[in-house]
Amino acid sequence: MELRKKRTEWLTALLGCLLFLGGCAGVEPEKRAFPLAISVDVEQGNYVVSYAMADLPLMTGQGKDQGEAGETQNTGTSFTGQNFREIREQYDSSQEYMLDLGHVQALILGEALLADPEKRQELFEEIGNSPVIGRNLYLFQTQDPDLVMEQNGKEKDSVGEFLAGFYENQPGRKRRKPVTLEDFFYEWSNQGTVPELPVLECRQGQIFLRETA
Repeated sequence: MELRKKRTEWLTALLGCLLFLGGCAGVEPEKRAFPLAISVDVEQGNYVVSYAMADLPLMTGQGKDQGEAGETQNTGTSFTGQNFREIREQYDSSQEYMLDLGHVQALILGEALLADPEKRQELFEEIGNSPVIGRNLYLFQTQDPDLVMEQNGKEKDSVGEFLAGFYENQPGRKRRKPVTLEDFFYEWSNQGTVPELPVLECRQGQIFLRETA
């Protein structure tokens, strides 16, 4: 019941955005891409940013005949750059849909990023300046973000919904309090420290949550 309620609420909010806010910035709703999860890591001094997009036809129940129509939605894409301006430029020059970050449910951070104070600070300054990224999204860490993000649209219809479901869809199970973006900014701003994040592991195409002690 709780799962159905959360999914209905999310879809209602998203469809409301599509129907009534679609004219914002002059971009029609069907011309937008909605990532529900984002991963960020560092490789050889560069950022690697991946987006796990929502497959709207599938999630709204309108994708049953998608194959017959010869049309599929891109449910994931990745970019590498020295900074986030470069990442944005790469996205804009290679993708046909406008990137809409207003519905992100999970932010997955690579361990290499978390171990680099300068890169980590640059990332959260970028996020802090975003007027659309919600402060209630969940934060996770993992050794290999690519393995987790690869499950989007394959083993999992939506990695973002799946990760949020660890905390929202199992109310009877005892878990440590999740770390939200708001929690992160509070500890970072007031104590100058980074909170311990739940750890994601991916084995044989299955995502596991290992909570910190």
